[in-house]
Amino acid sequence: MSFEEIAKELGISKTRVHQIYKHAIKKLRSPRNKDKWLAIFETLDLIEQEKTKRNNLIQGVDHDNND
Repeated sequence: MSFEEIAKELGISKTRVHQIYKHAIKKLRSPRNKDKWLAIFETLDLIEQEKTKRNNLIQGVDHDNND
């Protein structure tokens, strides 16, 4: 989604959307948030592992039904 589309949706200027974006990126890059980001990435990794396990089980079940 572009800044222009976001601005239109929120009823604010494209410039204001860009300002908010820059401020958010600055906060996200803050070293104080390092532990939070690590926790988020660990959680995402666990979710991906569970999804892979589930897909493997489903594929295994499908293979068993085809025999």
